[in-house]
Amino acid sequence: MKHKLHLLLLPFISTALLIGLSACGGTSMTLGNAGKNLGGTRFYSLNSLALSSPPAPSNSNSKKRIGIGPLSIPRLLNRPQIITRKNNTEIDMAEMHQWGGSYKEELMQVMVDNLAALLKTENIEEYPWKFSFKPHYQVRIDIDRFDGQIGKNVVLKARWRLLNNNKELLVKRAFITTPVSGNSYNHYVKAQSQTLAVFSRKIADEINKL
Repeated sequence: MKHKLHLLLLPFISTALLIGLSACGGTSMTLGNAGKNLGGTRFYSLNSLALSSPPAPSNSNSKKRIGIGPLSIPRLLNRPQIITRKNNTEIDMAEMHQWGGSYKEELMQVMVDNLAALLKTENIEEYPWKFSFKPHYQVRIDIDRFDGQIGKNVVLKARWRLLNNNKELLVKRAFITTPVSGNSYNHYVKAQSQTLAVFSRKIADEINKL
């Protein structure tokens, strides 16, 4: 009787084993693919001028307190994926090429480092600064566009204002185009860093005139 019962249950047991193996196989494949995609993602960071030219200890600007910010960027750029353009109307969000941290925070940090190096001062803070810090000059930056095409150009379109004790001293617009020297995301990010260096020099020149 037991022998006959085993024979009757055998097809059901075999079917259950096959379903279980198929499920396990499917799960392993999915995890394998996910791990492969995750491992293939590359992360990038912007560079500042301060890496090659640190602030000098003494300068006419060294006692001037300079505040940078607020800094605003379009919502399109405020994401981990690196944004490029395929043409004038179509954009590309690179899932496999992303920023290592917050893109907005990186932009702010690079601008602070660049201006500290160009103005040769360490008496510089990013917004929001502590209450005790009273800047002689405040630089507010609104970036309207900062993208481009790999192998072609990076374009920065921005407006910035210089203030003293909340009094607006000047308003400037910047439109900067930088060639991308190669066909990789590394070249593209390098061109963005170069663009920020040019932008920073424009701001530093105006502060020096004062």
